[in-house]
Amino acid sequence: MSLPVSPNNTCDIYHPGNAPPAAPDIAAVPVFLKADWMGGQEHGEGRSTINNYTHVLLMDVSVDVRDNWSPTGAAATNTLYVPDKNGTPFNIIFVERVLRGTPQDHKRVYVQRQGPSWPTSNL
Repeated sequence: MSLPVSPNNTCDIYHPGNAPPAAPDIAAVPVFLKADWMGGQEHGEGRSTINNYTHVLLMDVSVDVRDNWSPTGAAATNTLYVPDKNGTPFNIIFVERVLRGTPQDHKRVYVQRQGPSWPTSNL
């Protein structure tokens, strides 16, 4: 399957219990990354900020990306780093499958940017 748009970045994915400087669980995943702070705040209105998102990524349906969604935010979460393990960290809030059964079947991943190490030329 393929994304409905061309990738504009890459990311490394870490499952719970693994973190940099260790090797990622999945490295160099092509993604389309889009900032959506306003949308994430609007969708999280009236709730704890723990489940608000700041960015949305699109990635191939075959990628083993996992959310541990919980309304309280208490579950351990996967983390991804853009463009790689030395880049900006994002907590994975929610993963959904989009356009199932079509040539553009893919995953939409809602993420919350974490503070990067400054100075940075990343996000």
